Amino acid sequence: MLKETGYGKYGKELSSLKAKVFRVGPIFQNLGLTTELTFKTALLLSGRTKDQVKCLGHDLVALQTQVRTVRDLKAVEKAAFEAASIIEPPSGMLERLESSGQEPLTWFNFATHIRSLNSNYNSYERPDGRRSVEKFRSRYPSTDHLFKEVCVEAVMAGLDVLLSELQAELSVGLTYR
Repeated sequence: MLKETGYGKYGKELSSLKAKVFRVGPIFQNLGLTTELTFKTALLLSGRTKDQVKCLGHDLVALQTQVRTVRDLKAVEKAAFEAASIIEPPSGMLERLESSGQEPLTWFNFATHIRSLNSNYNSYERPDGRRSVEKFRSRYPSTDHLFKEVCVEAVMAGLDVLLSELQAELSVGLTYR
């Protein structure tokens, strides 16, 4: 049984990089798939065709960008921000963001975690902006063992809000058929 105080902190306490990569891979894979399917459902419910959605592939950032054109994600962002605030950033994260020229508060944004999750789930983006040739790091171990840190709870909180909205819309749609 896990201690209640251990939730959300597990990744910070792992002793080695290899241990972290091994443990977070399945989590990032399932969270990435959940995110992908949730975004695709939102696009399909908004009237996009299967072909329009399919051409976006597994790119979570591209999917989120398209979802933003058809939905207001303020409630999603708010839920993710609140969850990230409770969990808190990993040690040194805010300093790393600031030293790379980014606003430290971006760590609390849903879009930040979608971008990081996309690097683990789809195509890894290096600090210099180049893409790694090794795709799908959450499914297949990469030779460099690099991954981006993601606040899983923030993504889950945001997706929960979006899924609730989609479920309500789908229920209304099915009532009138």
